[in-house]
Amino acid sequence: MTSAFKRPIVGLFLDKVIVENLKNQRGAFFFRVDLLAEAAETAGVTLVVFSPGDVNFATGRLGGACYNHRARRWEAGSFPLPDVLYDRFVGSGPEQTYRAGAIRSGLQKRGVQKINARHYFDKWEVYQLLSRNKKIEPHLPPTVLLQSAGDLETMFAGSKAIFLKAAAGRRGKQVINATRLPEGGYFYRYFNEKLFSGQVQTLAGLYLIARSIAGKKVIAQQAVDLLKINQRVVDLRGEMQRNGKGELVIVDIPVRLGSAYSPIATHGSSDQFAKFFHRRLGYTPEKVAALRQAIEELLVAVYGCIERAYGPFGEIAIDFGLDNGGKIWFFECNAKSMKVSLCQSAGAKTVKQAFLNPMLYAKYLYSRKSMI
Repeated sequence: MTSAFKRPIVGLFLDKVIVENLKNQRGAFFFRVDLLAEAAETAGVTLVVFSPGDVNFATGRLGGACYNHRARRWEAGSFPLPDVLYDRFVGSGPEQTYRAGAIRSGLQKRGVQKINARHYFDKWEVYQLLSRNKKIEPHLPPTVLLQSAGDLETMFAGSKAIFLKAAAGRRGKQVINATRLPEGGYFYRYFNEKLFSGQVQTLAGLYLIARSIAGKKVIAQQAVDLLKINQRVVDLRGEMQRNGKGELVIVDIPVRLGSAYSPIATHGSSDQFAKFFHRRLGYTPEKVAALRQAIEELLVAVYGCIERAYGPFGEIAIDFGLDNGGKIWFFECNAKSMKVSLCQSAGAKTVKQAFLNPMLYAKYLYSRKSMI
């Protein structure tokens, strides 16, 4: 590898198996790393993928990999520590979490800037934060931190269906939909690679199910009667980013349709916003435009509220939905959007821009720091 690197060096923090696959040309284009490599070349920055074991703070070097555009392959090498961190590390288990935390802490102590102020969101913290905002609060489903079976009783007092979610869960794998049955007992279902379902007779039993599937910190949330198309639940995702000037932009708002009878829209298919509401629901162009404006106003309000609490973010994906009366409901924020729905439904130009913006924003952050 050449010793001349285009600045800034953007460190893409990933799990070990993904980085090793890239180094060995196994084609594991997790999170479309191929598109990020193209975006880095377009932006004029150096993108280095690395995992926790690639960092050596004693020497101040990374042992990651960089894409060689001439050879069209990922090449392992030795690199300086990044100027900007693009944190997409997920990991699993306490050991990996600890190691990743040590890397994040070490980079922060060395003044490495971050695309996002935080690498994940705690759903309970975010709910508490947003509930204090008068503009956003009406769009939040009633939510409590699950501490006992009594909390489930409180939730079911206001709704026959609720959701139980891991506070730090992602990709819908720790989301349980529970419904009170007319004849007694509770039916629950959740999606983890496939749809699972079961039934318990008591709230105490449901409480144990929630703990076993969603973990130690769980929120209970009253279900919203969302739009459905052929038994497929519909929600939306606002893909929001800051561009090369640091300006907030709404890149796209794909509509997501879940698998049939799945309690969530994640892992389904997606459609373009205007196309879905005009062609499939019969909205007039004026009604589509009015809905989009209302949604964008809420998205910007949520983004601003998050940044005021945690610091600047280069990108956040915000999940929300519409009930059958047309009301907008906020669900959660995502600091590591996989951009799956966007890639499925948006045009090539929009997809390209969505991967380019983080690289341009990294360049913006670096240039501002250089001016200080």
